[in-house]
Amino acid sequence: MSNSGTNEKAYWSKEVADVLQVAGSTMRKWCLALEDKGYRFDRGANNSRVFYNEDILTLRRLKELVQDKKMALDVSVNLVISTFEGDRGTGGVHEENTVTKDVTVTNDSGHERVLLNQVLDKLEQMEEFNRTLASQLEKQNKYIEEQLHKRDEHIMAALRESMETKKLIAASQEERKQENKGFFARLFGK
Repeated sequence: MSNSGTNEKAYWSKEVADVLQVAGSTMRKWCLALEDKGYRFDRGANNSRVFYNEDILTLRRLKELVQDKKMALDVSVNLVISTFEGDRGTGGVHEENTVTKDVTVTNDSGHERVLLNQVLDKLEQMEEFNRTLASQLEKQNKYIEEQLHKRDEHIMAALRESMETKKLIAASQEERKQENKGFFARLFGK
């Protein structure tokens, strides 16, 4: 983007890399990819790139597509470049759009849109699959909880029954002891 005649603040690669939280090598790779598609960055004294706010926004869009949306770099660059229309484009992109509007660019753009739609369809399918999977996991967890609750109830019932049985056995044994005592032992309470 050519802003040499304005008073807009300019940034260097390291500053932009820090703002975007990416490595310098990643910045260079992205800039080269954009330049290959006609995007122009202003150059400083050592032929190093100078970045303006619009350039930073462009790189931020590219980062979002590449790192957050996991899109391929070349597809992401084409998508970012295709968003520039009329005066919003950089000098190189604007010239390319106005001077060399040929059918191949339109076909590439159409092809990219088809690819993007396919990617979005796949993403939608994955999201639907994830919702279905989450629903099935929820049902499975509910079933497991119900089964554990039933098991716990059965264990508690078995424990109660066992305790009652032990009490009855103890009472029965006490009765037998009482019956086995002689008449005088029962009479005198010994």
